[in-house]
Amino acid sequence: MKIAFVASPRPAAQRALEELSGRYGQAAAAEADFIVTLGGDGTALEALHDALTMPAKPVFAMRTDSSAGSLCNSLRTHGLTERLQAAFSMELPVLQAEIEQAGGHSRVLFGINEIVLVRQVFQQAKLNVAVDGKGDPTIINGDGLVLTTPLGSTGYNRSLGGPLLALGSSLLALTGIAIGRPPAWSPVVLSDRATLDVHVIEAAHRPVRIETVIETIPNICRARLFCSPDRTVTLLVDREAQSRICRPFGRSC
Repeated sequence: MKIAFVASPRPAAQRALEELSGRYGQAAAAEADFIVTLGGDGTALEALHDALTMPAKPVFAMRTDSSAGSLCNSLRTHGLTERLQAAFSMELPVLQAEIEQAGGHSRVLFGINEIVLVRQVFQQAKLNVAVDGKGDPTIINGDGLVLTTPLGSTGYNRSLGGPLLALGSSLLALTGIAIGRPPAWSPVVLSDRATLDVHVIEAAHRPVRIETVIETIPNICRARLFCSPDRTVTLLVDREAQSRICRPFGRSC
């Protein structure tokens, strides 16, 4: 079994990296059977993003002390190969954004838990929002929007008053950030087959950036967001972590 260890720069993670790589070896990620992260959710999400270029490369995250790790398994240096072989596999959807920046530059961005469009300056963003190209678009004034997968629905989305999505469901949540107009606007639950088109109105005066936990792209003019039809990532969790991850969703995995 080949394992690629990826560690946070924090001392506890680096100590665990030294011990684990000495015990199990250290393979290059592209050649490994498993990627094991040491740190917290940030390190795990970075590895999941990297795994997008390595299809079917599973990630097993372990949380070190002082790190937030809602996606992570407990850190133990013994019995790792047995834990990897017995772990439950969670296939996670991937959000995709096709972006046009000021000046006509085009970019593509991916998000595992959420993609956020947010104002860059004091002026509120003014966004023209359409779902699946149907009906009249909605003009929104506010600080921004968050498109969230089920896994991400317990995080930033939830703190904004967004809906909790059942883990494993074919749903996405679109939640506003300090929406001023229309005053009756509320979070929306969408099919994971929906396409969200966003046009930034007065982009030069009301600039908007787009963010994931990995990447930020400023000065967005347009963005098309959807659930990628041909990309997923795999998170491995042991029995203990499986129960903890599923608990906020009120169901078992």
